[in-house]
Amino acid sequence: MPPMTPEDLYAFRFVTDAQISPDGARIAYVVREVDREKDGYRSAIWLAPFGGGPGARLTYGPGQDALPRWSPDSKRIAFVSDRGASDDGKKRKPKNVFVLGLDGGEARQITTFEDDCGDLVWSPDGTRIAFTMKDPKAKDAPDDGGIRVFDRMRYKTDEGFMLDGRRKHVWIADAAAGGARRLTDGDWDDLQPSWSPDGSMIAFVSNRTEDREKNTVADIHVAQVSGGGWRVTDGTGSFGNPRFSPDGATIACYGVATAIGSSAKNVRVFTFPMKGGAGSDITGEWDRTVGSTVMSDMRSQSQTLPPTWSADRSRIFFVGSDQGTANVYSVSLKEHDVRAETMGPHQVVSLSLAADGKRFACVYATAVLPGDVAAGELGKSLKTVTDVNGELLRSRAIVTPERVEFTGADGWKIEGWLMKPRGFDAAKKWPLVLEVHGGPHGAYGHGFFHEFQVLAGRGYAVLYANPRGSHAYGEKFATACVGDWGGKDYEDLMAGVDHALSLGWVDPKRLYVTGGSYGGFMTNWIVGHTDRFRAAATQRSISNNVSAFGTSDIGWHFWEYEHGDATPWGNAKTLVERSPLMYAPKVKTPLLILHAERDLRCPIEQAEQFFIALRWHGVETQFVRFPDDNHDLTRGGKPRNRVEHCRRIADWFDAHP
Repeated sequence: MPPMTPEDLYAFRFVTDAQISPDGARIAYVVREVDREKDGYRSAIWLAPFGGGPGARLTYGPGQDALPRWSPDSKRIAFVSDRGASDDGKKRKPKNVFVLGLDGGEARQITTFEDDCGDLVWSPDGTRIAFTMKDPKAKDAPDDGGIRVFDRMRYKTDEGFMLDGRRKHVWIADAAAGGARRLTDGDWDDLQPSWSPDGSMIAFVSNRTEDREKNTVADIHVAQVSGGGWRVTDGTGSFGNPRFSPDGATIACYGVATAIGSSAKNVRVFTFPMKGGAGSDITGEWDRTVGSTVMSDMRSQSQTLPPTWSADRSRIFFVGSDQGTANVYSVSLKEHDVRAETMGPHQVVSLSLAADGKRFACVYATAVLPGDVAAGELGKSLKTVTDVNGELLRSRAIVTPERVEFTGADGWKIEGWLMKPRGFDAAKKWPLVLEVHGGPHGAYGHGFFHEFQVLAGRGYAVLYANPRGSHAYGEKFATACVGDWGGKDYEDLMAGVDHALSLGWVDPKRLYVTGGSYGGFMTNWIVGHTDRFRAAATQRSISNNVSAFGTSDIGWHFWEYEHGDATPWGNAKTLVERSPLMYAPKVKTPLLILHAERDLRCPIEQAEQFFIALRWHGVETQFVRFPDDNHDLTRGGKPRNRVEHCRRIADWFDAHP
């Protein structure tokens, strides 16, 4: 059977959303496909019966239909689409809100904005739809000729590139007549709206603190539809995804109590009185994290949907991660006991529950399954509903990873996975690629990687592991790399390589390493601290912590925390000492540098500095720049760039046998 190739990416179909109808009878889901002619993607909404059977395509067209959301009566679906927009030469068309009745007829467009609408949610009576959108551009705005002027620190994001100063707010549209009005306003962004059971209020997320320019606070607020509102949380934590209780008296949400360093901490389930006041972390002694932290190059960041209340208000349901898996969990409001509602070596990417609180649908993935729709009843087994990539996967040699465990620094147990090369024979010696994940607080696990399958198909063993700093092993483990990038996390990874070598069939002269983001930092760090790897490929990497502090869209708060309260003017020694650039004179390993030109998370100047430093020192180095894409290149970038990115890594290793 032929191996997986870089070009196979063009044939993949990506399931990005799955929503069960309130009556539990049907599932709406989104299938995204590559449009090779436009070097982009198109997506459509499909329907499948809960009990099984073939799915049927619901929407058609050359553009992108996404975010299907059921009306309370299960008879209509609201979604966003770029259909109907005039093609006046713009690079992209805005996604407006449409409503489609399932009894026949065409979808009706109910908004006509020049910017994307998102965060759709129906009012309980099915008459209105709340959503978020940027404030419209002023009609009399002068033509500045492309000149940009900024007066705030948050002037760019990797997702939105350079910001224009307009804020996102909550809007409400009439689901029948169309037309929309803005509910919230102000010099801040308002996101993730959620209706109260009586339809009189909307909870949402915003940072309206006086010091919002510099902090990472996210508060839960409530706006009355008739006017007025208040803040629910206290302005010190980072909270999101609010959901009212059935009686409207309480709001459940996800978050951490202290916003500083929130990416390293376990995300918890909280409840707050609707009117504000002291909240409760109801997840108790559960030392894991809310959300699906398992990484994959088949999708961008995993979708986190609000918690769901049981009808009797006794439990709250959510997705949580535990040691390379992501499953559905529930927690009791009284006893604070957390129990698994699904179990198994897989990844539940997102969760949608029916009104009965029992039936649910999800996007489901494993290490050999990129993503399908699955459904079931809580506490019972899952069943896949779709088979969107079955034909492709059955025609390729897909390698199943094997779990490994080894001892890292300080005697800590480290979990990883090892993929044997296609055609494996234990009597032979095989090359090994060490893959390092990003974050640093992401995690590998039961997620599919096209890149890994390509390497295994080329004859490489692939080792990927979760060194300290990875999520889903407890907060002590996740925060253990803070202030120590390149320290014991590096030792953990090298222990993994040593474990692979101890198996007897890995060739110690043909070791390779690659990784992206923090994994790119670690790749750069590794080649500056050991010559044991034959070649390396660094992706969207960090090389200079000092300059990243000011050039990354999150640098000024992320780097200060991650490197132990270090700034370029305070404790700068740490930033310098933990910068791979400082070890360029020691590098001997041939290095391939891959970077997207619009990456603002790890700006391309990081790659430029490392490239020049290594070439200056005579190291074999190749620098590949990808236009038009950002930090998300390998997960959602232009298809041609993704294929070329994958191919160049495999070719680079092949060129250094």
